[in-house]
Amino acid sequence: MLRIDAETRPWWTLAGACAGLFLLMLDSTVVALALPAIRGDVGASSEGLQWVMNGYLLTIAVLVVTAGRLGDMFGRKRVFIVGMAVFALGSVVSGAAGDQMTLIAGRVLQGAGAAPMLSLSLALVCNAFAAEDQPRALGIWAAVSAVALAIGPLAGGVLIEVDWRVIFWMNLPVAALGIAITELAASESTDPEAGTRIDWAGLATLSVGLTAVVVALIQSRAWGAATTLILALLGVVSLFAFWRIEHRVREPIVDFELFRNGPYFGASAAAFCLVGGYWSVMFFQPQYLEDVRGHSAILAGLMILPVTVPMIFVSPFSGRLIARFGARRLMTAGMVSGVLGLLVLTQVGATSPYPLLLAGYLLFGIALGLVYAPMSTAAMAAMPGEKVGIASGVLAMDRVLAGAIALAATGAAFHALLGGGHTFAEAVAGSTWVVVALCAVGVGLTWAFVRDSPAAGPDPAVAGDPPTGELRHHRHHRRFHL
Repeated sequence: MLRIDAETRPWWTLAGACAGLFLLMLDSTVVALALPAIRGDVGASSEGLQWVMNGYLLTIAVLVVTAGRLGDMFGRKRVFIVGMAVFALGSVVSGAAGDQMTLIAGRVLQGAGAAPMLSLSLALVCNAFAAEDQPRALGIWAAVSAVALAIGPLAGGVLIEVDWRVIFWMNLPVAALGIAITELAASESTDPEAGTRIDWAGLATLSVGLTAVVVALIQSRAWGAATTLILALLGVVSLFAFWRIEHRVREPIVDFELFRNGPYFGASAAAFCLVGGYWSVMFFQPQYLEDVRGHSAILAGLMILPVTVPMIFVSPFSGRLIARFGARRLMTAGMVSGVLGLLVLTQVGATSPYPLLLAGYLLFGIALGLVYAPMSTAAMAAMPGEKVGIASGVLAMDRVLAGAIALAATGAAFHALLGGGHTFAEAVAGSTWVVVALCAVGVGLTWAFVRDSPAAGPDPAVAGDPPTGELRHHRHHRRFHL
């Protein structure tokens, strides 16, 4: 029988929060591995497979900041539990889907549930522990995240060999356990200064703008030039309207003044470029390994592990590495490693030996390990205390949005090459140049804007990575993962 008392309550709260985080991190790899099986079972088109990923990412990107604000207003525990329940419902719809539209709808539901899980998991943990116990608790929280991300390809491969639907059904017991533990153990918390305002106009224009731009990129081949142009214009106009609205509302979804802070802008740019590259790699490479090379899902999962595993080995030492080399040098070196890894993947063909693939995967995985922790540190360390809440929320949005935009752009290039007579392997390799260019821009912005010694700000922790030093909890400081 579950025994919760004053002494064990914080640790049970940590367990409930980690259950939600584990599901999110696992999802970022296992669904990509299942795409070849999904295509064959539900008859999904290439564009449909992109929407399986993009529908999920776009929904999180649009809702993650607002979900955190709803938690501040109405109770973080309450909104977190609702998020887990919605994520579980989306898993049921996805696992039972018999066609691509139902599957995409399930993924959108999962994204709607993932947004509050992503934004409030760490807030629950920080609220549960006294200051002296927070470093240990956050270390465990970060380790769960890193381990889930790292084992995802292998665990996904095993589950997919049974049935791709199992990757969604297995979410249900974990979600149910997380909901039960959180309900019993976690204390409710709100922000008395949060107010009651939601930026509905900003939320609407952001949703329309991002969706229109991504639809234009993904559906350009199927819908023709005229429709694509109309959608693109709608997206641009809506995003411009969003920008104008955010400068006028009291509680904006995105505070654009944040980007006047050089280190924050540089770290956000690095986040956007590298995480965008990650989602593109994890979307196309499993399909290449399974469809072109004929490998099983298990073997494909094993082969792609070098992309995720380095984070486990590099991230624990991020604090020491930052102290020795500085965030600017460390992040720039990591971004260069990412570009080199992606360049290797542009040379991959239908019969390329695995050592070539391994070099590309490992270089990119090292980039994730070197950049991910320092970029959060560099972004948040220069923020004044009153800005850390919105700054961390925008950084989370930036990371998830990167996946949606980069995946749509890479997919557009892939379909253009495929339609031009190139083979699947050639189209995958050719489309990788999109994220090569993206990460190359990230190298320049990282070196130009990231600084090693910010003037002032909170001592940050890195969401999803092992702590990079002593952690201080700030009431408004929510931190997020990939």
